[in-house]
Amino acid sequence: MTALPFLLLAQALLIEDGYASLQRTPGTTVHVFAQQNTNGRVFSGWSGDTHLLLDPQAPYTTFTMPGANVSLQANYSTVPAWTARSTTLANIPVTHYIPPNPIGLVFFFHGTGGSGAGQFTGAEFLSFIRDLVGAGFGVAAFDCQNRETGQWNTTVAGAANPDIVRVNSVIAALRSQGLISANLPLFAFGHSNGGQFAHHSAPELKWAAVSISAVQGSNPATAAYDGPLLWWMPANDDHPQVGQVNGIQTSIGRYELVANRNIFARHTITGAMPLYPERFTRSAILTLADSQELYTLFRSRGWLDANDFLTRNPSTFDWRSALPARFTENQRLSINVQLEATYMTHEFANYTPHLTIDLFLRAIGNRPALRPVNAASYLGAAIAPGSIATLFANGIAPALAVPPSGPANTLLGVSAVLRSAAGAETAAPWFFVSPGQASFLVPAALAPGEYSLRLRSADRRLNVPTRLVAAAPGIFTANGAGTGAPAAVLLRVAPDGARSTELVSGPIRFGPDRLFLDLYATGVRGGAEIAVLAGAERIAPLFAGPQPQFAGLDQVTFELPAAWATRDRVALLVVSGTERSNSVELRFGN
Repeated sequence: MTALPFLLLAQALLIEDGYASLQRTPGTTVHVFAQQNTNGRVFSGWSGDTHLLLDPQAPYTTFTMPGANVSLQANYSTVPAWTARSTTLANIPVTHYIPPNPIGLVFFFHGTGGSGAGQFTGAEFLSFIRDLVGAGFGVAAFDCQNRETGQWNTTVAGAANPDIVRVNSVIAALRSQGLISANLPLFAFGHSNGGQFAHHSAPELKWAAVSISAVQGSNPATAAYDGPLLWWMPANDDHPQVGQVNGIQTSIGRYELVANRNIFARHTITGAMPLYPERFTRSAILTLADSQELYTLFRSRGWLDANDFLTRNPSTFDWRSALPARFTENQRLSINVQLEATYMTHEFANYTPHLTIDLFLRAIGNRPALRPVNAASYLGAAIAPGSIATLFANGIAPALAVPPSGPANTLLGVSAVLRSAAGAETAAPWFFVSPGQASFLVPAALAPGEYSLRLRSADRRLNVPTRLVAAAPGIFTANGAGTGAPAAVLLRVAPDGARSTELVSGPIRFGPDRLFLDLYATGVRGGAEIAVLAGAERIAPLFAGPQPQFAGLDQVTFELPAAWATRDRVALLVVSGTERSNSVELRFGN
């Protein structure tokens, strides 16, 4: 384990098992990178001051340097030893690794001129494969049929497509040899032309989910494939058939079409990043000393700006002739890959493996479906109009932001709408946004039904299928986690009529007083009949409806039965219509 402390303007940044860009004065964007994974160790997330990070689960992420010390630790999971195997299946050379009990099999489809075996040797593709193996998936790759162009067939639709025939033959051989079961979920990942084929083939091959990079996606499959889909797009893509206009804008348009069909979809654009001194160690054939020497060379030649970003596309100037003669051709090729990935051209870079893995795991039910939940209970398969809802997802916003006066339609450049099946979009204003969590007001005017929650920013888009029902009650709790004591106010009425209020922070004592409890909740107001349940005991509230001061907040007021004075604890919940809230607990000290 290495620790790399840096001191700037009395603020220190400590990164363990990772690296950071050199510009880190307060207020600047700091880029942080985990060390490259290995066959036996894969990145599993950051710890420390993770509230600052755009995405604590990403091996590459950013944060804004505060006027205080920052400490971050890159964490890793141990992976049992594994070795890729090359064999022939249905007369097709296939490179694969399938663990004893895979949760799924991911097919890798190479780009134009690439090869299946090359997916297991290139630093960035191999890094992604290691992440998938670490998550329990098997992986397999092989060549397309057309070796003259090295391209997958994306023109012929359906079972007659020669490359779809090829994939089906490999799947059948894997099953017949007992390498995979007949019901094992199958996934597709592809880069460039391979990504186009992964999506193009999806309606016929019925992939459980598809992840593609540096490609627009298939227009026919956009309308025909019903599975979850993820795009990763490099911001400076320079491929003549993809590029920033043909690729990014077209891919956004196809993302929108998929989202309009209320299918889970995510679209991410990654911009250029600094060339940090340790960058080239992502390749196994370049040492830390090599990397630092290369960084110094680029810095001295003026090929980096003041913040260490490449000043131009590395394919447009001759940096190779400046390299020391000792660098081999393979090392030069590896250097080029890392430069292209740093500038964020058409080269694949393994910066968002957790998003693909999350997509795949949710597609087969190994993780719950991503959806907004009640902001009080963090539960429920549906949310209610007029309520406060919360979404937990990676990389929502670059920092925590709260609007100064009530919910705002846009925070830190991030907006959200709820889109109906008829195509009507209604803004869902934010109570707050943060890197991993955001809460919004569900517009009260919306009718129950199926919707798409659409998050949009300059570089990130996320579509989450969402169901609205008349009532979806949740009680806010003192610990903010939806369990334990409620966030409530107790009104005490003495025998002489004197009144006093107190927060419910400990055991409640009755004495001679009558006690009235204000529960604070959300998603309650829409129910036809509202009641408080304590076991089999049903209590009609004195008031149940919107709390007048705060948008989306409900209040349920009822008198505590005098018989509860003899009890130690009471578990209760709110029922609105036919829907029940989370259970909370009152404690008594009589």
